[in-house]
Amino acid sequence: MPCHGVPQYVNEQYVNHGLPRPTPSLPPETVVELQLDALRANDDPYPDSGIETAFVFASPAVRRVVGPLTRFSKVVRSERYAPLVDFDRVGTTPIERYGDDARQEVTVVDDDGHETVYEFRLARQPSGRFVDCWLTEAVVRIA
Repeated sequence: MPCHGVPQYVNEQYVNHGLPRPTPSLPPETVVELQLDALRANDDPYPDSGIETAFVFASPAVRRVVGPLTRFSKVVRSERYAPLVDFDRVGTTPIERYGDDARQEVTVVDDDGHETVYEFRLARQPSGRFVDCWLTEAVVRIA
């Protein structure tokens, strides 16, 4: 069945720890929540496992542009996206769904109380290995 296998780019450590993988049963709000939970505790259960979770839920198009994982990790640690790693708390708006597209605004707050706002953009994949899975197409920093 689509999406239930282990993606070829996932390392053995990820699989052994039972970390989340895309499945058609996961709604878009859960996909965002899984990524945020992982990024908040980025080094649990092993270093950068949170970033790896975000990579696992990135669409094939995103992985083609910013993959492999080592490059994706550098992008996530860049000034634009660094607030998403090891933040203190998070707030989200209700997900907005438009057919096979979804958007959710996310506000992360660091230990000093500084807020950064992003919009997660997801799409249900129309074909291929991840058919019917909701995956992240973009994360846009708003403020």
